Amino acid sequence: MKRLYLTGIPGARALVAALAVVGLVAGCGGSDSGSTEPAGSTATRVVTGTALGDVEVPSAPQRVVAGWLVGTLLVDLGVTPVGMFDDLKLNASPAALAQVADVPSVGGVETSVNLEKIVELQPDLIVTMVRPGMKGIDLAALSDIAPTVAIEITDPTGVWANYGKVADVVGKGADAQQRLTELDKSWADIAAANKDKIAGLGEVVYAEGSAQAGNFQIATNKALVYERLTKSGLRYFAGADPAPARYNQQISLEDLPRLATAKAIFFEADINGKPTARTQALLDSPLFKALPAVAAGNLFALRTPYAYTFEAAGLQAADIKAAIAAAKPVA
Repeated sequence: MKRLYLTGIPGARALVAALAVVGLVAGCGGSDSGSTEPAGSTATRVVTGTALGDVEVPSAPQRVVAGWLVGTLLVDLGVTPVGMFDDLKLNASPAALAQVADVPSVGGVETSVNLEKIVELQPDLIVTMVRPGMKGIDLAALSDIAPTVAIEITDPTGVWANYGKVADVVGKGADAQQRLTELDKSWADIAAANKDKIAGLGEVVYAEGSAQAGNFQIATNKALVYERLTKSGLRYFAGADPAPARYNQQISLEDLPRLATAKAIFFEADINGKPTARTQALLDSPLFKALPAVAAGNLFALRTPYAYTFEAAGLQAADIKAAIAAAKPVA
């Protein structure tokens, strides 16, 4: 039976814990009711370096609740959660959505997390990302329900950086590490196979629209797209902030001519390779159309949805290879 931490739980968390006990008693009460826990599930291990310190978790978790920003990773790993934060459906590809069609939502950081619903799901593990100072997740309340692994990130790029850790927590670490190694090799293979073409291409940049009026934004060296472009051998735009605070850099639309030294431009695209709405507005700007790379036809889609999955990485590898093959010399 799942362990609960009842001592000294105040207020709302006491109610959640009480509901958990009721649910567990109901689940264990009859000889023909069956058990939700598979044989051997009592084995545990300790995960270190989480936002809650060292956490004892099941060695082979069976009922995982996907917290903030980990749902797409879990599905990518072949783990179907028993419950999920809202952002999974917002960020998942059509293929991933099909896998979670019957998985209930437990709310999310933009609304509220439904602790009672999580209790009803009887999870044996909760996994979530968290940001320092974040107010949308009550980690103490979650850990009262089930062992909770909270992985700290400072910006979205930390999600992919922690892919291996999430995989390890749910017992998929070896498989994930092999796939990560193979993915790194795929970027290196692109670089090696196109060495001469890349050498003559010059700098490239990734650009997208912005929620800030009058601005657009480019990727910085903290961005996942930067990492994937440069691992593929491409030389990134030297005009980007070399010591950025974030993964993107806001630039005034009036300053679009500063991208003139870029010989190829990748833009934010959806799963079908079409510009997103905010980026279409950027592409329609006369100043953007006048850039040498655009005038030469060196404007390439980079499919960015669901970025924190191997599915997305495969799409981006295909886009980068196609762009290198199609790129033309720019004076």
